[in-house]
This record gives sequence, C-alpha cells and structure tokens, in this order.
Amino acid sequence: MSVLQRKAQVGKHEHQARAMTVPKSLRVGLAKVADTAFDMALAVIGVTQERCAAEDLPEKIEEDSLLILLDGPAGVTGGAVVGAALVNALVQQQTMGRVLPPAPNARPLTATDAALCAPVLDALFIRANGLLETPEDKQILPAFKFGARADSQRLFSLALEEPEYTVLKLTIDVSGGIAQSTLTLVLPIPKAVPERHNSEGESAAPGSPATLEHSVMAVTAELSAVLCRVRVSLSEMSRLRPGDTLSIPSNAFDSVEVLSIEGARIARGAMGQVDGKRALMLSQTSSSDQGADPAEESYDELDAEASDYGNLNLPELELHQKEALFEPGDTAAVPDLPDLPDLPEIEGLDEIGLPDLPDLPDLPDLDGELPDLGELPKLNIA
Repeated sequence: MSVLQRKAQVGKHEHQARAMTVPKSLRVGLAKVADTAFDMALAVIGVTQERCAAEDLPEKIEEDSLLILLDGPAGVTGGAVVGAALVNALVQQQTMGRVLPPAPNARPLTATDAALCAPVLDALFIRANGLLETPEDKQILPAFKFGARADSQRLFSLALEEPEYTVLKLTIDVSGGIAQSTLTLVLPIPKAVPERHNSEGESAAPGSPATLEHSVMAVTAELSAVLCRVRVSLSEMSRLRPGDTLSIPSNAFDSVEVLSIEGARIARGAMGQVDGKRALMLSQTSSSDQGADPAEESYDELDAEASDYGNLNLPELELHQKEALFEPGDTAAVPDLPDLPDLPEIEGLDEIGLPDLPDLPDLPDLDGELPDLGELPKLNIA
C-alpha cells in the first residue's frame, strides 16, 4: 500500500468515526430525549444491529416486556419491546419525579404503561432520524409513531407481516446505575423502489407509492334514474300486456331522481340529450334533502328547479287529452237543474219594524274635464 493510499485510508476511518450511524443516532437521541422531556438520565451502553427473519422474532422478545406496535410511513408496521425495568423507570419519573430501585416482584404491565412510554418512543424516532446523514440510514430508521399495545407475544408476531426485519437492541443504564434494561426495535427492511427509464434510457424519479385512492376511484357505482312513480292497483298491473302504455306527468323529465343501489336518493336533475346522446343534468341538493322520501316531495318544488334546465334538449311529450264532459256551446248536453222548494216565511218580522234609512246626499258636480290617463302598459298574463 502506498503512502497516499494509507493517508486516504486514515481519512476514511476518521470520517466514519465522525459520521452519524443508526446505532449512534439512537444512543445520542435517547439521551437527549430523556433529559429534555423528562429531566431523566438514560444512557445507551450498548447497541446491536442485525437482520432477522419474521419466524425468528419470538427468540428476540424478552419475557415480562411491554410489547408495542409502531405505525410507520406507507402503512408499514414495526414493533418495540420495552424492558420492564425501563417501563417502571419512565412511569415513576413522570408520576413521582424520581426513579426508585427495582422491586423484587414484577407487576403486570398495562395499557397505561404503554401510554406513558409512547412520548419517549415518538420523540426518539424523530430525533434519531433527524441526526442521520445518508438516505440509506434514514430508510432504515424512519419516523415511526406509537400505534397500539399488543396483549400477547402471539398478537405481536401476527401484526408483523414482513418477511424480514432489522432488529436494533439497546442496552440502557437508568439514572446512573439504579437499574439496567433493554429496548428492542423491530423495524421492517425498506423495499428497493425500481427506477423508471424513459425512452432515451435516462433514469427517472421513482413512481409514487400505490395508495387506496386508485382502488376507490376505480370502483363502479351503480345508479338509477327514476322519471316518476305511478301508483296502480294489483289488478291493473296483472292486466298489463306488451304494448300497453302508462301515463306520466308532463314534468317528469324535469324532475328526475338519481337513486343509489340501496334505493336512497342522492341527487335530482333533468333528463334530456346533448349532442345526440342521453344526458342528465344534476341540480344542487342540500344536505337536508339527502335520504328524504321522494313521495313526500311536492311537484311545485320540482317545477321551480325545472326552470334552470333551459339548455337541455328535452323530448316532446304527446299527452292524450282527457275526454270533456260536454263540448262548449252544446246546451243540449247540460241537464235541467231541479226546482228549489219555497223558502219558509219568517214569523214576527212585521212586528219588529225596521227603521227607515236616510236619503243619501247628492254628489257634487265635477268642474272641468277629467285628465287623460294615457296608454296603460300591457300585462303579460301568459
């Protein structure tokens, strides 16, 4: 090895010693978080990092530990195994302000303990991830958050569905030697995102991760448009044959109801055609109209909205005129009215005597002629 190579090797080792690796970021981050948030002394005296298959994870879980599931970016799930001594120390520091020596008899850990440990875990991931320098290390230790407490080791293992994980085990000194405990982080190994290449062979940015939006927007929604509702008896329905017609209201195309597959009304509109194709123009429906019974809605409200649909080419309806009872001017078809009986006389009316009314005064003569009113405006009564 030449002199230049030895100098370069020494510089590389010095840079690696100063670089912030994942174990070093956890060591520095936990000490900073405990001191800043809880005024508590926690020192990481040892860190191990290894890759572990999912079926071998039960061997890494210590008994009588607190099992916590972590929510990571892109919906991945991680885990944290907190030693009982560390859990008791965090609870005592937050409740009493000091850490007591560990008791000989271990108590069962509860969901309250998990809630008191959650702020430490959330702050640890945020600070440690911010200390890392390379994108590769940031992918190994992303910003996980507290998710939920696992009641048993079986549930903890079932929630971790990835085939392989990175296991980081921290040995922690609590409050200057009062106790020692461990914190094990089980983090899924980041998946490599393939690079997309354009037609010229240049690498492009990786594609965006698949989300639930694409699946939801691709779901087919079945809707039904109802022109009107016709009420007929069962006997009339049984007599219907192919070719028979049913009468519909004249404003049926202006008051179409859009129903979901369950039969609930979700919108209203007018039906017509645009560019030779059937079209449905939806009207604005308030939230109070959602789920209302269409049968209780008056046609006056629908007629008021129908005036807004002037740009639709609505079909012309040929409605059959109802048979008239008689033709205008045909007096022969009008039957004679029966004679009314004589009204009874009121007895004692002459004896009461009604007072005489005074004569009305004469109206004065009008001097001059009345002024011309001019032409009156025409009234549009159509």
